[in-house]
Amino acid sequence: MNKVFKPYLKRFVLVFFYDILVYSRTDDEHWEHLKRVLEALQEHQLRANLKKCCFAQASVEYLGHVVSKERVAADGWS
Repeated sequence: MNKVFKPYLKRFVLVFFYDILVYSRTDDEHWEHLKRVLEALQEHQLRANLKKCCFAQASVEYLGHVVSKERVAADGWS
């Protein structure tokens, strides 16, 4: 997965094994980033499991942290 997303890592993509986090500053930027990620998956003949996907979320839990526009916090901290 790191090879697939190498051009995007730490720019707008984080990968942990097969978990992919796409982050953006604006909604428009986010849709463009998602398009690039999905195109990269398609190019490498990989597929996303839609049951495990969440798109355009204001915050997400990722590797024991809650990631939002405002901050990154350890899960369970307010």
